Amino acid sequence: MELEYALLGLIRLHQGVTGYELNRIIKESTGALLSASLSHIYPTLRKLHDRGLVSYKDVPIKNRPSKKVYLITKEGNKQLQAWLEEPVVSGLDFRAFCLKMSFSPLMSKAVILRHIDREIDFREGMLRERGRGISVEMEYLDKRKLDLAKAEVLWGGIYQVNVQTEDIRLAWLKDWRQRVEKEIKD
Repeated sequence: MELEYALLGLIRLHQGVTGYELNRIIKESTGALLSASLSHIYPTLRKLHDRGLVSYKDVPIKNRPSKKVYLITKEGNKQLQAWLEEPVVSGLDFRAFCLKMSFSPLMSKAVILRHIDREIDFREGMLRERGRGISVEMEYLDKRKLDLAKAEVLWGGIYQVNVQTEDIRLAWLKDWRQRVEKEIKD
């Protein structure tokens, strides 16, 4: 489903785009957030067309088969907008949030702020829960069979990078929220 909505969003942003161009756009812009190849894109476009969410025009090319350029339909736009307004399922993987927000130019300011606020709340909650650090793991170790100093160094490093990453994400989200609030007119 994620690919379907991403394709709808890309077609909405780039009306009259071909499947080949969608592949290039994904690889060059959203590729870190979504993995798709032509072998996934074309069947998905066919499904979207069969469901009436996209249409296409055959564009003749001299001495070659015609190419299909895709357009989003009214129903496709309606379903895309519903997905854009639907809350992101927050999780450890930040890519789902970033993928949806890559289509934020198609969202109202209020929807953008709701998504950002939910993500901020989720990330703050994660940091609160991690307040005990590695002490939980250390409490359950079999102290007779494992090197505690080694575990503390290794787990402490992993814990530190995870907390620092979450701190950076949270600071970025809060800064981005302020910029959206201040600079985006709705």
